[in-house]
Amino acid sequence: MKILKTLAIATVAATTLFVSSCKKDEKDPNKQTDLVQYEKKHDTALLLVTFGSTFDDPHATYKKQIAQFQEAFPDADIFFSFTSRTCINRWQAAKNEQFITPDLWFKSFLDKEYKTVWVQSLHVIPGEEYMVLRDGYVKPHYNFPAEELDREPAKLGRPLLVAPEDINEVAHFLVDQFASQLKAGEAVAFMGHGNPVKDYDHANASYKMIEDEMKAYGKKAYNNDNIFVGTVDYPQMLVDYVIEQLKHSSVKVKKVHLHPLMSIAGDHANNDMSSPDTKENGKDIPLEEQSWRNQIAAIGWDVECHIKGLGDYPEINKIWIKHLRQAISEKAE
Repeated sequence: MKILKTLAIATVAATTLFVSSCKKDEKDPNKQTDLVQYEKKHDTALLLVTFGSTFDDPHATYKKQIAQFQEAFPDADIFFSFTSRTCINRWQAAKNEQFITPDLWFKSFLDKEYKTVWVQSLHVIPGEEYMVLRDGYVKPHYNFPAEELDREPAKLGRPLLVAPEDINEVAHFLVDQFASQLKAGEAVAFMGHGNPVKDYDHANASYKMIEDEMKAYGKKAYNNDNIFVGTVDYPQMLVDYVIEQLKHSSVKVKKVHLHPLMSIAGDHANNDMSSPDTKENGKDIPLEEQSWRNQIAAIGWDVECHIKGLGDYPEINKIWIKHLRQAISEKAE
């Protein structure tokens, strides 16, 4: 697949806040000073954390999400960061500046003595990146050590697809976006990310759960259960899984619509899902290494790609917002 093409805003904050790039000490370039600068306006800090992207369009999605959270939590200062080390490293290499990672935000929250700190995961499943946020950032950099805290611990909201009721709500919403196509007898396939490590099979299970619910709802609402979910990393649900189901589907029209099951439409959506490229550096790309679009077209299907992330839908962002409200209302463990 093609490498990431463009870079955009690395750290986004609410428009009322100012974030500076990191400066380096002239005598010691490895020692950074003035890591994070902004005006504290409220007693509550809210940190939104996602996997990350270095594509342009996802940053427009992030801005929409931030604005929606700002509307829901007007009395909080809102900040933003990534968990993906790949995205962070590529940003730093391209811009030659320090990315504001969650640990640096937490340090600033302590320095500015916020009374309340909330964190909301914008991940889709409770997989590796969510665990990095919870166990690699929140616990050691703010909620440490729990028994000795002289402040309230940070509250962390869950990813999107955890509770069955949320999985069902997302399933129904996404299926409804393709009502006319399903009524016409066409198919729909969603691309999730997934985790390749067995330790996260509990999180990967969300993909099968949402696929089952999509099929059941599609059959009931549109008399069409040709709705499939695959991933780029979960071995049991790769593109081959989707292709096999398409081959044995009951569609009236051999046309499939592809849509990301990811918070943003970034590298995977533009390259792994929808790229038309068959060559790289003048050489043929083996079909099995080409995009879902090309591999599915190769079995005789008409393919239409929909480049839109879950975070572009206000209705889905409301579920993440609900998860934060639930975390806020829960008693500290």
